[in-house]
Amino acid sequence: MDLNTAHDCLNPKRLYVWLRIVLRIVFCSVNNLYCIPVHFCWLLVLQPLKWLAPATYWRIEGVMFRWLLSMVALWSYSNGYHVVERGDDVWDLKDQRTLVLFNHQSTADVPLIMAAFNSRHQLFNNIMWIMDHIFKYTNFGLVSWTHGDFFIQGGKDHRDSSLVKLEKHLRNFYIPRQRKWLVLFPEGGFLKNRKPSSQRFALKNNLPVLENVSLPRVGALKVILDSVTADTQNEKSDTIKHLLDVTIAYPGGDPLDLSTIFGGWRPSCNTIFHYRRFNIDEVPKEEEALTEWLYTRYVEKEAILKEYYDTGIFPEAPTPHAPGYPVENVPRLNGIQVVHDPLEFVLRHCFYLASTYIWVNIISWIFIWIYSQIFSQLL
Repeated sequence: MDLNTAHDCLNPKRLYVWLRIVLRIVFCSVNNLYCIPVHFCWLLVLQPLKWLAPATYWRIEGVMFRWLLSMVALWSYSNGYHVVERGDDVWDLKDQRTLVLFNHQSTADVPLIMAAFNSRHQLFNNIMWIMDHIFKYTNFGLVSWTHGDFFIQGGKDHRDSSLVKLEKHLRNFYIPRQRKWLVLFPEGGFLKNRKPSSQRFALKNNLPVLENVSLPRVGALKVILDSVTADTQNEKSDTIKHLLDVTIAYPGGDPLDLSTIFGGWRPSCNTIFHYRRFNIDEVPKEEEALTEWLYTRYVEKEAILKEYYDTGIFPEAPTPHAPGYPVENVPRLNGIQVVHDPLEFVLRHCFYLASTYIWVNIISWIFIWIYSQIFSQLL
C-alpha cells in the first residue's frame, strides 16, 4: 500500500462514511431480530381471538402488520431515500377496494412502496400483496404469509396452477378479511431480468420494444377482474371499484436496491411515484382487449420514463380516460414528498424493544422451569 492509498483510507470523512454504513447494516439486521420474533409471539397469544372473533383478530393483525413494516419504511426514510408523489390524487380511495399496478425495477421497489403507503393511516393494514414466490423466503416472507399475501409462481410449468390458486385466494382471504388495496406487479419480475425476454417477444409478435419497462403479463390481472370485480354473492362492497396504475421512476434511471437501502452508500435522492386512477369499468375484461389496454399503459409508461431520464424533468402526464370520464373532478399531486411522523417510529421501536424484553424473560422462565422439573426427576 503506497502513502496516498494509506492516507485516503485514513481520511476522516471516508472513515465516517464507512462507519455510518456499518452501523446502518448492523441496525437494520438487529431491527429484524427484535421485531419479527415478537410479532409472531403476540399473534400466538391472539390465536383464540382468531376463532372467537375473526374480524377483530384480523383488524389487530393488520395494525401490527403496519407497525412491523413501518420499520422497513424507516430504513429508506432515515437515509434520505424519499418518495415524491405526482399525477392523480388517489388518497380518497384508501378505504375503497382498489387494484394497484406497479412497474417493477429492483428490490427497492417494495420497501419504497411500504414507505409511501405507511404514511397513510388506515391504509397499510388493509393491503394485500401479490408477489413473486421468491419473496416467501425473505426475512418478511413468513410475516406476509400470515398476513394473507399471495405468492405467485411464474414459469410455464406453474402459470396455470398459480392462477387457479390466486382465484381461490382472493375469495378465501382478500374478501373475507376486508382488505382494500390489492397490489400487483404485472411484469412478473425485475426489469433487468425480464427485459431480454420481453424484447424478444415484442420483436417476434410485432409489438413495441420497450427499454424502461417490460411488456406486462395479463394472466393475474384477468383473474382479478373476473373474480373480484363482478358481484360476489351479490354484495357490491366486495367488488373492486378502482384501478391505480403507478409508475416508479428512479433518478437517472438507476434504481436503488435493498442493499443500498440497508447500507445507505448512495446519496439521498427522490424516487417518483406517478399515479393514474381509473374506474374499474374503464378496464376491458375480454382477454384480447384487456391485453391491448394493459400494453398501451406500459407504452405510456415507457414514454414517461424516457422523457424523465433524458431531460431530468418529469413530464406532465395526464391519465387517458374513457370518453365521458369527469377528469376535472380528479385533483392532481405535483411533487408532494411523502413525510413520516418520527414520533411514530420512536413509539414503535419502544413497543418492540419492550416486547422483546418481556418475551425473552417469559421464554427464559419457561426453560428454567422445564430444566428444574427435569433435574428434580433425575434426583
